[in-house]
Amino acid sequence: MIKKNNTIITPKDDNCFFKEIKDILKFSRNWNLIILVSTIKLLLIPSYFSTDFEVHRNWLAITSSLPISKWYFENTSEWTLDYPPLFGWFEYCLSKVANYFDSGMLIINNLNYKTTSTILFQRFSVIFSDFLFILSTLLLSNYIYNVMIKKNQNNNNNNNSLPWYHDKSFIISSIVILNPGLLMVDHIHFQYNGFLKGILILSIYFLIRGNILIGSILFSVLLNFKHIYMYMAPAFFVYLLKYYCLKSKSNDNITKVNGSGKQQQQQEQEFSILGVKIFNLVKLGFSVLSIFLLSLGPFFYMGQIQQLISRLFPFGRGLSHAYWAPNFWSIYNFLDRVLLFNGLYKKIPFFKDFIIPDQITGNLTSGLVGSETQSHIILPKITPPITLLITILFLVPSIYSILKSKSWKHFILGICQSSFTFFMFGWHVHEKAIIMITIPMGFLCLVNNKFSKLYFLLSTIGHYSLFPLLFQVEEIPTRILILVTYTLLVYLSYISSSSNNNNNNNNNSNNKNNNNNNNYNNNIKNNNSNNNNCSFSLKLYWFEKIYLFGIILLEIFNVFIHPIFLGQVERFSFISLMLTSVYTSIGIIYCYLFTFKLIFKNEF
Repeated sequence: MIKKNNTIITPKDDNCFFKEIKDILKFSRNWNLIILVSTIKLLLIPSYFSTDFEVHRNWLAITSSLPISKWYFENTSEWTLDYPPLFGWFEYCLSKVANYFDSGMLIINNLNYKTTSTILFQRFSVIFSDFLFILSTLLLSNYIYNVMIKKNQNNNNNNNSLPWYHDKSFIISSIVILNPGLLMVDHIHFQYNGFLKGILILSIYFLIRGNILIGSILFSVLLNFKHIYMYMAPAFFVYLLKYYCLKSKSNDNITKVNGSGKQQQQQEQEFSILGVKIFNLVKLGFSVLSIFLLSLGPFFYMGQIQQLISRLFPFGRGLSHAYWAPNFWSIYNFLDRVLLFNGLYKKIPFFKDFIIPDQITGNLTSGLVGSETQSHIILPKITPPITLLITILFLVPSIYSILKSKSWKHFILGICQSSFTFFMFGWHVHEKAIIMITIPMGFLCLVNNKFSKLYFLLSTIGHYSLFPLLFQVEEIPTRILILVTYTLLVYLSYISSSSNNNNNNNNNSNNKNNNNNNNYNNNIKNNNSNNNNCSFSLKLYWFEKIYLFGIILLEIFNVFIHPIFLGQVERFSFISLMLTSVYTSIGIIYCYLFTFKLIFKNEF
């Protein structure tokens, strides 16, 4: 589907989706990328893994050993099933294969069971499920940069004839697929985020391609795999409502391309009430509700929906996780600690008059499973309704971005900003949720220099904030190598893409000038201007450079100074985590405000 002059062009060939799969898999550069990332993942198999490894082993045991009626009641292990039912069925399917590797991992009472066979099976299950992520990324980047952008620019050049380092579609695919957050979280720490991101990207692909029902069904499936993707739901809801369910002039005209390439304009006659396309609304509602009914229906029937909800939304865990996610609440928590330090609050009139000495007890929410929500010590108590209200208020930019335009850029930016807002102000946010922003943002990083700068900053800061997940000494070189290599890859990709843009502009201008009598003088002017613009620069401000350099100093402190001089002092045992959280929070909040500028100034 191509959108042109408020008109939607859709291919007549219904099999173009499968044709696109065939196209992207016939080029050796894509296979080289697949082999490269798969090799990296294989090399990471011996790495440390977190308690999430036991979490998923336990879920394999629960889903394979117990009927569905007992899935959300089983509590032999503290790592109870707290994902939606479709993820439970995913674990159930994996358990059928796991039985051939080591049936011992499927016994509920085998807590902390980690034989070599179990480790290999679980590691390979993540690697193989990642192929959905790889395929969907190749599809979306190819569709955006080889179909939509070229059509809009009337550019028929084949990117596949270009060197790989000038192919924007391939560059974007590489940036997204090699995301260091996924490598650290999935293939070292251990989770299945890549598989879930594959469903997300496939949903985005179908939506911008015009296959609305398929895209909405896939997103509904995603929500029933992992409910954290509700962070993105406002963006999807507004997009579907505005451009599929509400009647507008821009949505009325559909141009279909027949086999001979001729365009036939036809007016789509749809029954509507008060501007609402009733049939579209019914089709969309039926598609979405069918998925939720299949997933949640059995629990309504068994009267267990309340138990399911209590597992999915454990508000008793507190505002922040044990390691504060680098968001607004990290700064809030830190300020609370600063005011408490050496009775500093007593020196500030407001706090001196209103704080009661008996309130100075306890600690901030630990974030551990089963812990009760505790108040802040000095600052006002934050409750789930407060975080929800603040989040709703700051969702306005993402909604505004989508309402402005139906273009894929506005839609993806709206998704990023919606996720960003929940990450920034949500209740009990995990630091790992940053990859819900960096992965979709990766598809925008070559739109222009401002997006390139935003992604460079967010990727560097956000992925560095994941370092505390890999806390063992053996993993320190790995985490540094992954992030530094990826950061250099992104920067070199920017340079390569910028060079290609200048060459294309130069060629186009030269072709036009050849038709003029004064083409010689014009060519000289164009060549001079292009030579001046061929070098790429992120145009970082001085304070941005200082901040990025500060990350290096912080890592030196975390790796060398803290464990040697402060790690054994109980009072300062967690200072490294706190400094990492607070420092990266500052940078991530800056990136969040950067998205506001891009949206409201329409700088893309």
